[in-house]
Parts: sequence; structure tokens; C-alpha cells
Amino acid sequence: MIKSSHITTLTFYTFVSFSLLSYAVAETLPDAATYIEAKEEALEDLHLDNAALDKSTPLYSQPNFEWGWTDEKRKKVKDKLDIWANEMNDWFGETDPQKPATTSLRLVLDTRWADDPIEGNEVTVKPRIRGRLRLPVLEERLSLIIGDGNLDEDTFLKSGSNVDEDISDPDKLIDTRRTRDENASIALRWSRFDDQIEDKLGVKTDVDLGVRSVDDLYVKVSVDKDWYEGEKLKISNDNFYRYGLDSKHYIKGALNLKYGTSADRFINNRTTIRYRNRNHEESTDWVNDLRQVHYLGNEKQLAYGIATSGYFDHDKSTLNSYGPAISYRQPIWREWFYVQTELNYLNDKTDDKNHYPSALLRMEALF
Repeated sequence: MIKSSHITTLTFYTFVSFSLLSYAVAETLPDAATYIEAKEEALEDLHLDNAALDKSTPLYSQPNFEWGWTDEKRKKVKDKLDIWANEMNDWFGETDPQKPATTSLRLVLDTRWADDPIEGNEVTVKPRIRGRLRLPVLEERLSLIIGDGNLDEDTFLKSGSNVDEDISDPDKLIDTRRTRDENASIALRWSRFDDQIEDKLGVKTDVDLGVRSVDDLYVKVSVDKDWYEGEKLKISNDNFYRYGLDSKHYIKGALNLKYGTSADRFINNRTTIRYRNRNHEESTDWVNDLRQVHYLGNEKQLAYGIATSGYFDHDKSTLNSYGPAISYRQPIWREWFYVQTELNYLNDKTDDKNHYPSALLRMEALF
């Protein structure tokens, strides 16, 4: 059972974090809400239109741009993915040439360094993949999802010490077993499960049926809701329940607050609570991430703030980790190739680790 004192602690911290939002000062833009919503949709879909692959479009007609070997290879991969998508779309009925099936694919390489007080200097490399195939013949309800589902939540890189679901092998530069397990996931997603329920309750639902970690057959139900949206403040909530034959029960709920009248500068606060049942062991933890976010133009993003995390379990610290974090993201060389960095200075009370520096370098290609 979760102690009431633990809930009180988390509620207090969430209230304090929310209170900090009221002191944000942002420039006033009349179309700020529309601009922020467009940013969110772009992050969620991660889809480049097929027309962007044509050399004559603005993406490839910038000054000093030269079509190269990598652009040819990327176009071939994208074209092949679209062919597969439309072939699958044909399976379900008559297709509309004006509404072809679409695909999106993220290839990510995360390199993390930490000056761990116990393990010493560590460098780990994690290849990650995430893709989605949309089938409009089924009214865009059915999608095929592959790869690491945690990438869907990486709008800002995660910094809490108790965020990862599994422990990496510290003796390996690349933990091949964990890399395989996290990327070996495929599922069919049915969106807008029931239009009447969604319209009545104002929610968005997804139901996934698939396999993760090679042999873990699972079903997942997601429910998202926008609770409030005004000129300065937006409050939204996302939740899911997943049951796997091997991984058992996993419940996650998050409350997201955005404050700011400028689309280029706002404060984002996200509080997440998770319950997991792994190998017959139960655990409940929480993470809070408070960031000031700046969009600097040309898809450049700077975010900085404070990350905190803790547990509700009796044998672990209620407030386990806290410290500053800063991240920066921008496209380099090509508009479909991104580099993102993050620096943080966190502690870990459960593992008796004082504050120590760590950094992450992410390289990401979008197809």
C-alpha cells in the first residue's frame, strides 16, 4: 500500500512546481497556442511528407545545398517504406490515390557518459529505432508500430535516476541484450477505439496488441485528455495500462503543464507516476521534470531546469534524486539529421551516490 505521507509529499512538490509557473514571463504572440500545437503534432507524428524528398522542394533547394550519396540512400529507404505501406493498405480494401499510406521512421544513437561515484567513468552506447505505418483505407485508425516505445516520450531527454525500466550492463559499451529487447517490439495500434465515448468524455484512446522484448505478448490501452487550454496555460494528461505475459502489469500516468504566451518560450512541467510488476516484484515511482523551453528558430531547441524523482516503496527513498539539467537540439548538415545533447548533475540516494555529472549525445535521423 502507498503511504498517505508519500502521496502528500508528491502532491506538495507538484503544487510547488505548478506555483513556479505563475511567475513565468513570456512574450505575447496572438497565434502562440496554434504554433505550440503544431510543434506537438510534429513531434508526435515525426513524419516528413513525400514531397520533401523531391530535389525541387525547399528542403533541398537551400543555398549551398548539394544532393549527395546520403540523400540518395535516404530517399531509397523512404520510397521502399512507402511501397510496403501502400501494399499493406491494399490488403484492407480499395485505396484512394489522394490518400496514400504513410510511414515515419526514427533511427537514434544515444551515447551516455557518467562520472559515477561508485562505478567510475562509464560510457554506454544505445542504438534505438521507432517507426509507424499509417493505413488510411481503415479511416486512419490502424497503424503498425515498431521499435522502442520509450522514444515517444523523449520530447525532453529523461534525466531521473530511477527512470529506466532495466539496468544496463556496466561492463559493456553496448548492452546488446537490452538493445535487442527494447527495439524488438511490434504492435498493431487501433486509434479512436470508440468515437461516441471519446466525444462524450473528450479523450483520445489507442489500443495496442503486439510483442515486445522478442517474446512478451502484450495488450496496451492508452487514454489521453486535454483538461484545459487558455491563452497562457495548457493542462493535459496521458495514461496507459499495459499487460504482458512476461512483464505483467505496468501502469503509467502523467500530468503535463505548459505556461507561456509565446510559442518560442514557455515553461513545461511534467509529473509522472508509474507502477510496475516485474519478475513478481512490485515497485511504484515518480518523476518530475520542470523545464524552461526556448525555440531559437530553424528547429533549434534549448531546455533547462530541474529534474527530480523518487519512490513510494518502503525500502527506497521517497525523494531519491534531484538536480539541474540542460539540453540542446538542432539539425545539422541536413534537415532530417539532428544532434541533441544533455548535461545533468544528479544524485541517487538509494544507491548512495552523491551528485555527479553525466552527459548524453543523441544523433537522430528521420525517414
